[in-house]
Amino acid sequence: MFNLVCKPDEALARYMASEGIDWKFLPPRAPNFGGLWEAGVKSFKFYLKRVVGNIRLTYEEFLTVIIQIEGMLNSRPLVPLSSDLDDLNVLTLSHFLIGRSITSIVEPDLTNLNENRLDNWQKITKIIQLIWKGGV
Repeated sequence: MFNLVCKPDEALARYMASEGIDWKFLPPRAPNFGGLWEAGVKSFKFYLKRVVGNIRLTYEEFLTVIIQIEGMLNSRPLVPLSSDLDDLNVLTLSHFLIGRSITSIVEPDLTNLNENRLDNWQKITKIIQLIWKGGV
């Protein structure tokens, strides 16, 4: 990408100009220029730091937690799908990604149990439930 920007191909440059494509680059170390997607990164970091904290996780456990945070952020409502007050369906980011709402398997509530009573999978499940409840 860097070489393409520094030494642009003339045919490609003409095509992009004809399509009205205008490149805008963010300066390094300036996340405030990022706007909306940087707000998503900030939300992700907030939940990751708040829920995981100093817990040591394996790669698979960490990946599971990251995917759950992603699912939660993509499940936030944008607008109602209808004007009917009894219809609780809302448009979410997941509709744009997969065409429907994100669903998951219901697990028993583990948020009130002590950590020493849980096996590894239950600890990850508890972390995920805390994420969905809004943190610790």
